Amino acid sequence: MIAEPERPTSFYLKRYPRTCAHIISESLGYATPSAAARILKDASEGRENWCEWIASCYRCDPRKAVDAAVHNRHTHRGYMAEYRVAKMLVDRANQSGDEPLFASWF
Repeated sequence: MIAEPERPTSFYLKRYPRTCAHIISESLGYATPSAAARILKDASEGRENWCEWIASCYRCDPRKAVDAAVHNRHTHRGYMAEYRVAKMLVDRANQSGDEPLFASWF
């Protein structure tokens, strides 16, 4: 069996922008667009993720965070969880590479 080449984090940000935005919303703005893409990448590849949010809330299992983001996607509204703002951040990161350095809402 031929192994698939490892995909870069940017692939996940460009291919799954809505999922990355929901991960940002689920994190209450803790995750940046590239951090959300890295979480999705690690979940897809079955790897642990040592981001502080994932480590403390999901015991380093990014799949649980992605599952929660997708499951709770209809609740991502309001203070610190606004999907539309998160999606705008992801779109800007995809178009210009410009994104927050520390966290999405701060």
